[in-house]
Amino acid sequence: MAKSRLLGLQRSETVRQAAGDSIGRFVLIAIVAGLPAFLEAFDSEIYSFGSTYIVPALTGPPYLTIGLIVTGYAIGIAVFSLLGGFSFDRFSVKNLILISVAIFSIATFATGFVTTTPELFATRFAVGIGVGMFQPAGVAVLGDLFFETRGKAVSVWATFFGVGLFTSPYVISPFLPAFKIPFEISGALAVIILALVFMFIPSTFKKIGKRPKIKISDAFNYNIILLSVSVFFFGIALFAGYLGYFSDYLIKGLLFKSSSAAVIASSAGLGGFILAFPIGFTADRIGRKYMVIFASGLVALGSTGMFLLTTDFYGLIAFTFIFGAGWGVYVDILVALGQDSVSDTIVGSITGFLFFIFNVGTIIGGPLYAELLGANHFKTASIVAVVIPAIIAFVVVLFTRKVVTSNIEEKPKFLMDSEKTGR
Repeated sequence: MAKSRLLGLQRSETVRQAAGDSIGRFVLIAIVAGLPAFLEAFDSEIYSFGSTYIVPALTGPPYLTIGLIVTGYAIGIAVFSLLGGFSFDRFSVKNLILISVAIFSIATFATGFVTTTPELFATRFAVGIGVGMFQPAGVAVLGDLFFETRGKAVSVWATFFGVGLFTSPYVISPFLPAFKIPFEISGALAVIILALVFMFIPSTFKKIGKRPKIKISDAFNYNIILLSVSVFFFGIALFAGYLGYFSDYLIKGLLFKSSSAAVIASSAGLGGFILAFPIGFTADRIGRKYMVIFASGLVALGSTGMFLLTTDFYGLIAFTFIFGAGWGVYVDILVALGQDSVSDTIVGSITGFLFFIFNVGTIIGGPLYAELLGANHFKTASIVAVVIPAIIAFVVVLFTRKVVTSNIEEKPKFLMDSEKTGR
C-alpha cells in the first residue's frame, strides 16, 4: 500500500518513523515543526517595533506601561513552557502544537482589535501562553527525532526565528501608527501553519514501552545544572541588552537617528538567519558542547562590543551581527545538549525546564536594566545587566561534558542506507 503524502492523516507511523524513512520526509517534518518559531519571532517583533505607538493610543490605567505588558507576555511564556515540555513526554505532541498555535492565532489576531491597555495585557499574556507551549514542544520534536541529527534539526527552529525577526519590521512599519492589519496577518499566518501541522505531523511522536523510574539526580544532572545557570544569565543579558534597551541606547545614549538604529538592530536577525544552520550542522559533526561554547562566546563578544568597545556605526553593525549569530542558535543548541544528557523518556520535560529557566532570566533582564539605567547611565547598566551576565553564561558552559553516546535507540533509515552504500 502506498504511503499517504499527508502524514498527519494516517496513524500507522510515528513522527520518528516517518522522519527516518527518507531524507525528504525528514526535511518536510523538520520544516513544518520549525514553522511556529517564525510565528513567535514575527509576532513579538511586530509588537516590540510598534509598542511605542500602540500603548499610548489606548486608554487604561497608567501603571500598565510598555514594560509591564511585555513582562506579562514573558510570564505567560515562562509558566507555560513547563507545561509544554511536560506534555510532550505524555501526550500527543501534534495535539499540543495544534492547541498552542490555535491559542496563539486567536490572541495575536485579537491584539489588533484592542482599545484599552488591560485588553492589550490580556491578549499579550495569551500570546505568551501559546508561545510558552509550542516553543519547548517544537524544539523537543526537532531535537528528539534522532541523536545524529539533533543539532541540524534544532537549528531549523533558529533559522525560522531569524526569518521572523528580519521580516516583521518591514510588515508593520508601513501601517504605523495603525496596527490592526499586521496582527491580522500574524493571525492568518498562524492558521496556515496550523493547517500544515495538521496535515504533515503524525499524531504519535514515538513508541515508548513501560516508563522507567527516573531519579531526580538523573534528570537534574551535572550538565543540566550548568546549562540552567548559563541559559538563565543569557536570558538576563538578552532582554536587558537587545530586546529591552538596545534601541534606547542607540537613539538616546549614542544619538543615532531611528533609521540608523534600525539598521544596526536588524543585523542581529541577519546574523542568526545566516549562521544558525551552519552552527547546527557543525554541532552534529564535532559535538554539541563545542558549538554551545562557540555560540555563547559570540554572544559574550557581541554584547561587549555593542555596549563597550565601539560607538561607530559600522562597528556596531558588526558586533550586533556577531551577537545575533550567537543568540540565534545558542538556546536551541544548549537545549540539544540538555537533550543529549538525559533519558529519551524525559527529553520534553527537560526541554521545557531549560526554556522556563531561560524565560525567568528574561523577566529579570528588562527591570534590572531599567533600575540601573537611572538618569541615562547606559554604560553602568550595560556592564552589569548585559556584559557580565553574557560572560558568566559563556564561562559556565566551558565546564559542561561532551555527550557521545546516543540516548535514542532508533536510527534514521536514510542514514543506515547511506552507510551501507558507502555514501
